Amino acid sequence: MKHSMVDTYSDDVGTLDFHRSQLGSGMSKAALGKRFVAELNCIADQTYNSLFSMQQLKNIARDMGVQTPNFCDFIASLNNQGFLLKKGPRVYQLQTAHT
Repeated sequence: MKHSMVDTYSDDVGTLDFHRSQLGSGMSKAALGKRFVAELNCIADQTYNSLFSMQQLKNIARDMGVQTPNFCDFIASLNNQGFLLKKGPRVYQLQTAHT
């Protein structure tokens, strides 16, 4: 089955997004999580701090262009997978940091 470029690169609301894959599905959730954790590792190494507030996590995701339907669910998924540990209200510690 052939896809037009508009079909392949447009998202759910019709906006063209050239970061989507050739199959039109975009980045997988696993790849998105790995990319986000890798960025958190870089930041933790630079700042010598593996603690992140929810607002910091949202800002980092926004700067990276991470788009998820529900950001809190995305963070909860990373928590369940052991990448982030909830340390308190709206505070998470990166478990893969080298600091």
